[in-house]
Amino acid sequence: MAAWTGYAVIGPDAISWAVLLAGLLLLGGATSGDKMIRGVYGAVPLDQTNAPELSYLVEQLARGAELPVIPRLYLLPSPVLQAMAVGDQKDPAIALTSGLVRTLPTNELVGVLAHEIAHVRHGDTFVMRLAVTVGSITQAMSSAGLFMLFAALPMLWTTGALISPMAIGLLILSPVLSDLLELSLSRRREFLADAGAVELMGDPRPLAQALARIQTLQGDDWERMRSRGIRWLSLFRTHPTTWERVKRLQDLAPSAEPELTYNGLSPQLQQVLRSADPRRRRIMRRLL
Repeated sequence: MAAWTGYAVIGPDAISWAVLLAGLLLLGGATSGDKMIRGVYGAVPLDQTNAPELSYLVEQLARGAELPVIPRLYLLPSPVLQAMAVGDQKDPAIALTSGLVRTLPTNELVGVLAHEIAHVRHGDTFVMRLAVTVGSITQAMSSAGLFMLFAALPMLWTTGALISPMAIGLLILSPVLSDLLELSLSRRREFLADAGAVELMGDPRPLAQALARIQTLQGDDWERMRSRGIRWLSLFRTHPTTWERVKRLQDLAPSAEPELTYNGLSPQLQQVLRSADPRRRRIMRRLL
């Protein structure tokens, strides 16, 4: 879409210019995950000193995901139930809000951490930065094309020249379509991160339970509007609905809960998981 919009404005050279501009914007917009978390959100670092259990869980999950660098862990001083991953595989960081840490039991918190580590493993930060960059180029080309069109209207009116209605429609609709594609991509990456978390843990239930608990306690403004019949607003969500995610995770759950063993894990992690998981849910199969 970016290429076609540029082609409609300045011709075949638009593609080369768009690729060059995208590369420059990606290079210039690269930000360290550590700096972003600290600078933008005022996060507090967590490590083996002040959060040994969480730090150890992140380390084990990252090793199971075969990440080259263990993500740095941060605490955001906020009551909102939220987690986020920033940076790439070479410089990853994961942040949890204090509200999330206080609210979720440890087995559900492991599910959330596995989801964020899956984002890092899949390179989702770069994928979305690329999508936003190309979307910005599309919008810039569209704005330039419409400006040139309006500026040339008197001359076109005088000479009787015609402009393709498809080109005009492309210039008008491409920014909206670009935004919708970005949002659709974001929702798909969330489903993929859920699948990555299941792969790491071997059981979808802890993440499904965490999502359901967050939905129950915190709610969702988008869902409240959707329940009033405004269903088309789901096109503008960055995440799928919680119940869509929970349903997909539940479909992956085994029919019978197997016996859980902890062979091969360190005594510290065995103690963490057993104390947090009295129903012996199957956790982190790849790490056993």
